[in-house]
Amino acid sequence: MDDVVEEKNKIARFHNLLIRPNIGEFLGAFFFSFLACFAGQCQRSNGLIYPFLSAFSLYISRSLVLPLTPAHLNPAVTFLHWLRNEVPLAIAVTFCLVQLVGFLFGVSLFRSLVSQTEFNDYVVMYEIVAVDGVRKINRLQAFLLEVVLSMIFHLAHSLGDRQETTVAAAWGFIQFVSYPLYGFTSNITLLLVTSTVSYIFSPLTTPSFLLLYLNVFASLIAALAAWCLDLLCQRSVEEEE
Repeated sequence: MDDVVEEKNKIARFHNLLIRPNIGEFLGAFFFSFLACFAGQCQRSNGLIYPFLSAFSLYISRSLVLPLTPAHLNPAVTFLHWLRNEVPLAIAVTFCLVQLVGFLFGVSLFRSLVSQTEFNDYVVMYEIVAVDGVRKINRLQAFLLEVVLSMIFHLAHSLGDRQETTVAAAWGFIQFVSYPLYGFTSNITLLLVTSTVSYIFSPLTTPSFLLLYLNVFASLIAALAAWCLDLLCQRSVEEEE
């Protein structure tokens, strides 16, 4: 009898610690990527619409799945939580995988519902904006700005009170800053998925994958910097006590 109870407890722990969070992370990634596809605008004349809709998409998606998962919905955020020892390595790896699959399903579903022209108009990708052939920002400036913006987003996940609102607001802010300069920012897996789907259906309109690699490095550096800042803050608090 005790063996049966113990076995049931093990199954329950396995479900609660691994299965349920990953299902929630998959659903959150699916909802966010699908809703975020509608956030992009055909023209950049109004710089407020995209950041607001993108932030609202993240807020809705996280709110729907928070009972199941921490709702990272971003591999760099998962990496940061792993550095903080808040999630074990196994869950961090599976989170990154299910985020990829969820984003792929969401973007693919959106692409199946619209034409390629509409997809190109609405989906915002990482591409330095040029006006009359002159770039608004160079690659080095974009890289450094990406690090700073990603740090702001990562640090928003450190706040306990009203975290959902804070994370969404931080996401909207960094999109507001980056959108008129180089488009999408601070989610390397979603950027990879949208770039890949765009490449499959319309390779001539796909931005340079070199910029994607820069985005990856910037996100990782930002996560490490945010982690170091957390350690410094914790040490300062301990010294004051």
